[in-house]
Amino acid sequence: MDRRLIVVAIVVAGALAATGCTTKIVTSEGAVPLNTVTSSGTGTSLAAPDTAEMYFGVTVLEPEAKAALDTAGESAEAIVSAIKDAGIPTDDVQTANVSVYPEYSGSEGKAPTVTGYRANVQVRVKIRDLDKIGDVIGAASGAGATDIGGPNFTLDDRDGAEDAAIDDAIADARRRAETMAKAAGKTLGEIISVSEAGVTVPPIYYGGLERAAAADYSVAIEPGQLDVAANVTVVFELK
Repeated sequence: MDRRLIVVAIVVAGALAATGCTTKIVTSEGAVPLNTVTSSGTGTSLAAPDTAEMYFGVTVLEPEAKAALDTAGESAEAIVSAIKDAGIPTDDVQTANVSVYPEYSGSEGKAPTVTGYRANVQVRVKIRDLDKIGDVIGAASGAGATDIGGPNFTLDDRDGAEDAAIDDAIADARRRAETMAKAAGKTLGEIISVSEAGVTVPPIYYGGLERAAAADYSVAIEPGQLDVAANVTVVFELK
């Protein structure tokens, strides 16, 4: 070996020792590879929804596009005002869609002609007090809403339900891993790693309500329960 390379190596080693820097190689006991088993688990939990989302809209037909849009906009403002009067804060009311398009008529052999313009304005409403759903539907319908959709029940405060679903998923993964370990003549050791594939909270959807039916808002709407699902992958030590 080149004498200069030996000298450089000695100098570097001395510098590392002087500064307290060391290199540590970590291996399993006896340098034997760790035996593991990987298992997937699915867990669920039930949670009562705490939020409902609804859509209220108005559709009008006028000879001119501007007139149609202006009329729809005025009706939407009346709907929003009624919804706020029903106890919904401004932050939970949002314009969701504005559209205007021509209406055509024609007969065979003749080019279609524009007979008017149809405009639609939709408002999205988040209802945090589920006891107010009937009041909000009635207020919007009374203010002229012609299109009513929802309620879609969701969960804003998800932490507790998600934690419960993850705990259930890990327990499911352990059960599966124990079955595989037993088949291999082994027993489970400690958890080496856990990865989460996702937690889902599918909302509960209700179909759109006709305006006539919505006017009878004394009919109770039951929110039911939401199914919270979690998926995990767990690596266990095998003994």
